[in-house]
Amino acid sequence: MQNELITEYGYQIIVKEFKKLAEVEKPYWVKEKEIAAAHGDRSENAEYISAKEMLRNIDKRLRFLAKIINNSDVIETSKIPHTKINFGSCVKLLDLDTNEEKKYIIVGTYETNPNENKISNKSPLGKVLLGKSLNEEFEFKINSTSYEYEVLEISLYKPE
Repeated sequence: MQNELITEYGYQIIVKEFKKLAEVEKPYWVKEKEIAAAHGDRSENAEYISAKEMLRNIDKRLRFLAKIINNSDVIETSKIPHTKINFGSCVKLLDLDTNEEKKYIIVGTYETNPNENKISNKSPLGKVLLGKSLNEEFEFKINSTSYEYEVLEISLYKPE
């Protein structure tokens, strides 16, 4: 299995969430479960059942995050040239049909977030964008719809 790419920023967020869950959230819910268990009959004890379910969810999330941490190649995007669109690039495109500007950030699969215009390097548009140059025009087809874009800006993505 090939490792997924992840930006150094995305990796730090994943590690931070993992540590918080492992060092803060899980111990809290273990203690809550012990307190609830001391109240007697566990089969009808809502606090016990709730704490047990929270622990199950935390453990599931920890396994998922550990998989990302252990199976990702962290890319220092500041060390990659961004003269052409690359992993970790922030791109401004002009839709040649609507004259509308669109901004995208090329990140790894685990970092995608449509609300922040973060698209995967493996997504259909992400694949087409990689390697494009400033002022380059290109056509992008998805299903039966065709889009025409021009690359207006390329820069290194710098998270706030």
